[in-house]
Parts: sequence; C-alpha cells; structure tokens
Amino acid sequence: MIMMFAHHFFTFPTWWTDGINYPFIRNLAPYFCDPLKLCVPVFCFLTGYFYFYNKDKSYLYSARKITDILIDYWCVLLLLAVLSAITIHYVYTPVGFLKEMFALERPTMVFCWYVCFYYTFMLLLPLLTKLLSKGVHRDLFFSTILFPTFIWIIRYIIIKHGAGKTIVNILWYFAWWFPAVLVGYIFANYNIFDRMEYNSKNTCSKKKAVFLWVIVGLCVPMGRYFLPSFSLNIGSLPIFHESMIIKLSLDFVYAPVFIYCLVNLCRAIKWVHMQFILKEVGKNSLMMWFVSCIFFNNSKKVFQPILYCPHNPVLVLIWGLCVCYIISALLNFGLHTIKKQKNKILFHKV
Repeated sequence: MIMMFAHHFFTFPTWWTDGINYPFIRNLAPYFCDPLKLCVPVFCFLTGYFYFYNKDKSYLYSARKITDILIDYWCVLLLLAVLSAITIHYVYTPVGFLKEMFALERPTMVFCWYVCFYYTFMLLLPLLTKLLSKGVHRDLFFSTILFPTFIWIIRYIIIKHGAGKTIVNILWYFAWWFPAVLVGYIFANYNIFDRMEYNSKNTCSKKKAVFLWVIVGLCVPMGRYFLPSFSLNIGSLPIFHESMIIKLSLDFVYAPVFIYCLVNLCRAIKWVHMQFILKEVGKNSLMMWFVSCIFFNNSKKVFQPILYCPHNPVLVLIWGLCVCYIISALLNFGLHTIKKQKNKILFHKV
C-alpha cells in the first residue's frame, strides 16, 4: 500500500496540478515508476495465494467477494462523486455513472481499474483452478506461458475486428497481471514458500539471511525497470499472414520473491510499533486505495493541494497515508455491518 501511494504521488509528474513541483523527483520518476508498480502484482499474487486456502471455491463464494468489494467501491464513488459535483460542478450522465459503478470508465475513481479486473477474474477462478494441480511444472507452464499467450492472441484478433476499448483493456489486464494471480495459487498449493523457508534456514545464518533479504528486496523491484518481460515469437498467424511477437510479464517471479523477503524481514525485525502500523494499513488498504483517488480525479485541482501541503516528499507520503487511513477507518466502521448483513441474507451458506 505504501509503495502504491509513493507510485501515484511521485512517479507521474504529469498528474500534478499547477503549483506542485519536485524537480529532483521529476528526474527520477521514469526510473522508479515501474519498480514501485510492483505493488500491483503483489496484490495479484496474494489474491491467488489466499484463494487457495478458502475451502469453498464456488461461484457463490466469488459472488460474495465481488459484492463485498463493490459495496466498498460504491460507497467511496458516491462520496467522491458528490464532492466533485459540489466543488467543480461536474455533471454525471446516467450511462457514464453506471459505467463507473463497474469501473469501466473512471473520471472519479481513477485508480480503480483493478476493480473491473478483480470481479472478472473472480468469475473465472472457480473454472481455471480446476485446470491446475496437475504438477507444479505443468501448472507453471499453463499459468505463465500458455494462458497469457492465448489471451494475447484473442486480444490481437478482436483488435483486428475493431473491438471496443473496454474489452481490449480487460484482455490486457489478463495477459499481463493474471499470471501472478495463478502463480500465487500455485505457491499455496505446493507449499513453495515453506520449501524456500526450509532451504534458507539450512544454508544461511540469521544475520546473513537478513542481509540477503534486504539486498534482494531492494533489487527485485528494479527488475521491473531493467527486465519487465520476455518476448515470445509465436510465429505467423495464418489468418492474418503476419508474424506475432508477444511480451510475457515476469511479475510472477518478482512478486513472490519480494513478498518472501518482506515477510522474513518483518519476522526478523521485532519492531512492535511498526508492525502495528503496517497491520492497520493492511486492514484498511482497500478503502485507502479508493479514497486516494480524490487527489488525482476530476476534482484534483481542489483536493490535490491538500495532499501536497507538507511540501516535503516524505511528509507528503505520511500525510497522505494518515488522511486516507482516517477516512477509510471511519467508512469501514459502518460498511462492516452492511456487508455482514448482506452476506447473512444472500450468502449464509458461504
């Protein structure tokens, strides 16, 4: 979550409104944009990882999870839409607002493309996970090579036939990000983290291991800058008589290694206060992500100066986290009851 906030706040200088400028950061932004975006495959990986441990992998469970996230999303959307209407007199059309309710267009919830991606892949996971558990090597080949290649081909074909922007974007999400979800599921299924833990304990002393985790944890995000993907030439498509080279993301490698390093560092460094802060941020991370849209959406000229008022980049990051945390904690307090009642009525068997 902290990486995401730093990514949004500082690696897109074109998003800054007039009067906000950090020349030094502006020069570094191109080098840190991709590394900090590692937060996205981390979210993807963890989604797949924890999905494995849920005993119920039915469509009913997926519907419960989808409606949970949509209730949170709609709550913040309504709040920010009202603020946009009041402060800048933004006019929402019925069709436009309906599209934003499902994150298909996002003038207000600018960072929430993942919502559309999430409810789409949650509908596919009950089916796709049945194709796994065929052996770790086969599962990895299917998840990281075969599946994304198939999606790239489908995307390529529908672009040739003039498909709409929405479906093209969704297919891109699946080709680029979804392998990390499936690899998270595979890691849980085959206890790969446990095997990594066993090997590290038997090959390194604690001090050496901590040093290694720090170095790898710092270097892994930079891998997204230097080597974000690898190319695969799938030959000529007979339909179009032209060669097709696709790029397959390496995030399925970077995400689990980064998570492994962070988890072991948190275990090794017994800083109770910091762990408490991270736990609280984690509990409210979904709503904090939604609320942070207010600083960069259609009303950013009004609210973005509030975010950057501390001026110092470190203080801006802390201030942004605090503001979004407080608002999110207040919203979650009421929404918890609403979702609980919703699940009791609609999904009492899940």
